[in-house]
Parts: sequence; structure tokens; C-alpha cells
Amino acid sequence: YYCALMFDERLPVHIDPLRMAETRRLLQGHVDLAEMARLGDALLGNDGSVAVSLEFGIDEEGIRFMRGHLRTDVTLECQRCLEAMQYAIDSTFALAMVRSAAEAEALPSHYEPLQLDGQPLFLRDVIEDELLLALPIVPRHAREECGVTLNDADAPADSEREDTGRDEKDNPFSVLAGLKTDRKL
Repeated sequence: YYCALMFDERLPVHIDPLRMAETRRLLQGHVDLAEMARLGDALLGNDGSVAVSLEFGIDEEGIRFMRGHLRTDVTLECQRCLEAMQYAIDSTFALAMVRSAAEAEALPSHYEPLQLDGQPLFLRDVIEDELLLALPIVPRHAREECGVTLNDADAPADSEREDTGRDEKDNPFSVLAGLKTDRKL
């Protein structure tokens, strides 16, 4: 069974994750987006908060874990039209607490390692890391919502195109080919 700790507004700043796992704790609360500087660099605005639910425990293999669920809406910059876009994050994660790289490599595939150094864990950093991982690599509106016409935006990259429209003689380095000699050193 789980012993729940409920926090109406705020989660604790620091926790002892091993002790939390041993006592099978549940944490629920909110963290303001404005408190996460690294995440703020990726967002257009940092208004709002993230709803956090964390479950600590020890699984049947004896692995101490932290499972989490994060939910928030953030504002990103669309990389097609450079306008603001809303992006919903609804992310789950499972972290196993380890003390060494060897322990991390031995983890089952359904866990990501959370390396501990014996110090209290700054909970907001873990939450921020997981939010950063949940962001899209290239944020873009859905095609029908984007303000940019997609004539050239949908074209494949040069490496994927069959004909780039460029002849070998247009190569800016072709002049250098004429300077090459067949001398061997």
C-alpha cells in the first residue's frame, strides 16, 4: 500500500528519494513554470504550472524507482511561421535510482537511470529534465493551423531530392579540381 503526501499547491524542494521509495510515498502538486530557467529558454512564455504526480517504491526485482506523470500546456515558437503555438505535455516516466554507471547499465529497459550522489534530490530539476525531454525537437503547428504556405516547406532536403537542378560545372570547387596534379609525394 502507498502512503500519500498531498500538497495542494507546492511540492517539496528537496527530497530523499531512497527514503521515499522505502516508505512507498506518493507526491502530488504543482510547480510553476517560471521556476524552471532551462525550460523557460525553450518557451515563449513561462506562465502557468505543471501538475505533478510522483510514485516512489521498490519493484519486485528490488529496484528503487520513481514513476511520474506530468501535465501542462506550454507556449512554443512554431519553426515554420515563427508564431506562438500551444503545446500540451502529458508525459509519464519511470526512473530507477542508481549509485553508479554499472548499476545504470544493468537496469531493465523500462527504466531510465536516476544517479544519486547521497545528497538530497532537487525535485524541480528532475521535473524540468522530464519536461525538456517531452518537448518536440522542432515545434510546428499542424499543417492546417500554420500561417505559412507549405509549397517549399514540404520539399525534401537536398540529400533526398532526385534532381537538385545543379550541374557538376556549377560546383564552386570545380576550379580547385583544375589545380590538382597527379604528382605522388
